[in-house]
Amino acid sequence: MSFRENKGFWLCTGAIVIALVALVWLLLSGGPRTLVVLLPDAGELKRSDPVIWHDYVIGRVTAISPLVDNQVGVTISLNEDYASRITRGARFTMRRSALFGLVGSNAIEVETPEEGGLPFLDGEKVQGYSPPRQTLVEQSKSAARDYWEQIKNRTNDLIREYERSPYKKDVEDALTDLKALTEKGIAQAKEGLERFRTSHQKEFDAVRKKLEEARDWLRKKGDEAGARKLQEELDKLIKK
Repeated sequence: MSFRENKGFWLCTGAIVIALVALVWLLLSGGPRTLVVLLPDAGELKRSDPVIWHDYVIGRVTAISPLVDNQVGVTISLNEDYASRITRGARFTMRRSALFGLVGSNAIEVETPEEGGLPFLDGEKVQGYSPPRQTLVEQSKSAARDYWEQIKNRTNDLIREYERSPYKKDVEDALTDLKALTEKGIAQAKEGLERFRTSHQKEFDAVRKKLEEARDWLRKKGDEAGARKLQEELDKLIKK
């Protein structure tokens, strides 16, 4: 039986195979995804704690079970919009809050490689990483750096957001000063947050005043959404 004699049969068979492959791929890559992250310990993780990817919440912890393959199994549910982006080669790390839970939050942090791999199967077990607990001094330094990194990232987002805004000139000065302060805070994170605040109080006050003025001006112009965003930065800046 030659290919030429049965061309229709082989073409039909090939089409069915391609359709099945496409269907399997859609089933694997579409919809929300549940994974079980295996950790030596779960620390203070609990249900509903976030799953973080590039500072975005992409899912939640849904269950924590002991003795899963002789480890702790932390079940996470990834949101549909992000599930297909978390593929094999991703790294899952337990992130601990600092200073007895006063700074940051407990979470599962996901790092993805530059080139994604095959999608995970729903319910698949993946090996996670749990960094050792930090001393109180180490936590203080780490918390200070995380604090400044978060504000810097958000400030960069706001600067880009206002790049084409008619209000750019009115908020740019405040955001530029805030960015400069965060960069200084990152560089001097080893001082700890409170010590840095004390030694740079005048800069804190100046930046806060500019943000307040920009916030009030946006409200006066009817840009309530923009005013709320600046208020969020003020809340983070004065957070104790």
